[in-house]
Amino acid sequence: MEIKTNSPSQTQKVAEKLAKSLKKGDVVALFGDLGAGKTIFVKGLARGLGIKKRILSPSFVFVRSYPIDLKNRKLTFHHIDLYRGKDFKDFESLGLNEIFSNDSIVALEWADRIKDYLPEKRIDVTIKAIDDKIRKITIKRS
Repeated sequence: MEIKTNSPSQTQKVAEKLAKSLKKGDVVALFGDLGAGKTIFVKGLARGLGIKKRILSPSFVFVRSYPIDLKNRKLTFHHIDLYRGKDFKDFESLGLNEIFSNDSIVALEWADRIKDYLPEKRIDVTIKAIDDKIRKITIKRS
């Protein structure tokens, strides 16, 4: 699926709609250049999952986790930002195997940094800045 948005709020709405289809164990792998709108997209996912807290980019801590209630089941939404690392060795201590579990939903910014270690079953979201406002968002389930 390919969508063009004209504002950050439209980008968030696309993510909110995607969030409504997420289920336990889903991993949303985000790809795109710096400033493309990955964190904006994650904020929309969080809103769509019912998270009321302000979503901050975990660039310096790598992971921020939020409790969610999905269809009367307690899960955790993990927002991971791998911008500050270079490869999988930089992220081994994060416990990604435990994070990628059926007890969570994961949004992973800079997923290309660990592309070879991503779960096969995931949702790839590529965000490309066309200009200052327009974004092309490609969503592909694998």
